[in-house]
Amino acid sequence: MSEQKEIPDKIINRLPHYYVQLKRLLQRDKQYISSEKLAELMGYSSSLIRRDLSHFGSFGKKSYGYDIHCLHEEIAQILGFSREKKMVIMGAGFLGRALANNDSYQERGYKVLAMFDVDPAIIGLEFNNIKVLDLELADQFIRENEIEVAALAVPSDSAQAVADMVLNAGVKALWDFTETPLEVPEDAILIEQNMNDGLCKISCRLMEQFEQDSRLSGKLSTDQ
Repeated sequence: MSEQKEIPDKIINRLPHYYVQLKRLLQRDKQYISSEKLAELMGYSSSLIRRDLSHFGSFGKKSYGYDIHCLHEEIAQILGFSREKKMVIMGAGFLGRALANNDSYQERGYKVLAMFDVDPAIIGLEFNNIKVLDLELADQFIRENEIEVAALAVPSDSAQAVADMVLNAGVKALWDFTETPLEVPEDAILIEQNMNDGLCKISCRLMEQFEQDSRLSGKLSTDQ
């Protein structure tokens, strides 16, 4: 991989979309694709795609376009998929179990070693071959296994305490599903997943459509 400057967040946010689309093309035995065709598939402008990818080097071939295999492998390398990252899931409720059943971890370099919870009825169970351990064991487990990533799927009222505990034990990155503002050290990586954001966006788009249809209906009524 070529030497890079720090990657802008906007580009990092788009890289997973490139990765998935290129993977689909490889599954269809495609070898090359132009920026225009890739733009058409992804809903981005071709100029944006060229700017994004030029940040990492040259992947295009005149008259052919981008080498899909090389670009896919390079993006996987940029995203760090080749490096193993040990992970735990904090909370084994419905959300924690859904996270445990995500089958995409291995492809992206994550190894989920355990789940943690305080509910005696859940402790000892396994979800997708991941065992639920007592939360009291988390600090020692994280230290002994050099866990880097913790997914937070705990109630909001315990989110900060659990975040503090795992970070103090050596976790470097939090994947936070608690929808609770967390205070973390500057060197900690905090990725917040607010599922309700999607519902808000859908509601906003539906309201736009409703208002547009209402205006159109009103215009038709006045024209009659």
